[in-house]
Amino acid sequence: MENNVFKNALSNFTFDMAARGSIRHLCDLGLSVDEIREKLSFPVPAEQIRAEINAYKKELSDSESSGYDYIKTTDEYGRSSFIRVPRT
Repeated sequence: MENNVFKNALSNFTFDMAARGSIRHLCDLGLSVDEIREKLSFPVPAEQIRAEINAYKKELSDSESSGYDYIKTTDEYGRSSFIRVPRT
């Protein structure tokens, strides 16, 4: 049981580091699943790319309906953070 939990956590971490951000960025640029798959340096099945795009679009629609915006700020040391502010 513990071994499966570790394998799942490692798989999720690997996917996060290797592909999740790239898939979301390329989706924002309007690329198709096949085009995204060609651009990735880490091999990801098309079905996993589709699932990530669907999850991303759901997150975007949920955040748009929440009534809040997120503003990125950078301090004097170059550290970035996000501040949640109500929409006006």
